[in-house]
Amino acid sequence: MKQVFYGTLAVSAFFLVLCVLISVFLPNTITNEASDEHELIAITNELIKPEAYHNAVVSFSEKKDNGLELYRSLNSRSAVVCFYSNIVGNTDVVLAILEYADKNSIPLSLAFSLAYAESRYNVNAVNKNTNHSVDRGLFQLNNRSFPALEEEEFFNPYISAKHGMAHLRFCIDMAGNEIAGLAMYNAGATKVRQNGTPQRTLNYVSIIMNYRDGLEELFRTQVCQYYSPNPVTYLAKVQD
Repeated sequence: MKQVFYGTLAVSAFFLVLCVLISVFLPNTITNEASDEHELIAITNELIKPEAYHNAVVSFSEKKDNGLELYRSLNSRSAVVCFYSNIVGNTDVVLAILEYADKNSIPLSLAFSLAYAESRYNVNAVNKNTNHSVDRGLFQLNNRSFPALEEEEFFNPYISAKHGMAHLRFCIDMAGNEIAGLAMYNAGATKVRQNGTPQRTLNYVSIIMNYRDGLEELFRTQVCQYYSPNPVTYLAKVQD
């Protein structure tokens, strides 16, 4: 019985000492950890300002496109023209899009994807809308949006590209990003800004972005890999 008593007493004493140690050291540990966490948050907030998160996300979402960079280089311009000519099948259309995408700083993959979605690169494409307006040409310019153009001018690839690229640039700048800019190009600024983007416009944007992904990958494997990402000799950006 004595052995049992002393054994029980020893175990009790052990747990008592353990509880004392925990009560002494654990609060300090928790306090120190909490203090370290607050210090880390404070340091992080000093290094990364809250408003920088949004800018970082927007910048990351805008795709890197080497097309303009290579088009503006004397060393690789002909390769860019050749690549898009093989895609489109019409050199005049390619040169028109390249000229005005360059002038408006529109990524080439985006410019050609827009032309594909609008007309499948067909300069004679015509679409009659339910409101009795008519979209014509390579970039499907609407006769009500461009009343100063003569009917035959809508079918000129250079005129269509000039107004189409300038209008896309305007939409992107107004919207603040390419996705919303494309939606505005298709549905109009008012509907998009009032969150009234129709389903057909969402489908339209999806078609453009999917086509763009494929175009960029093909461009990367057939053009980009053969040229320096930072060409030394550049042509001047197209001016008015």
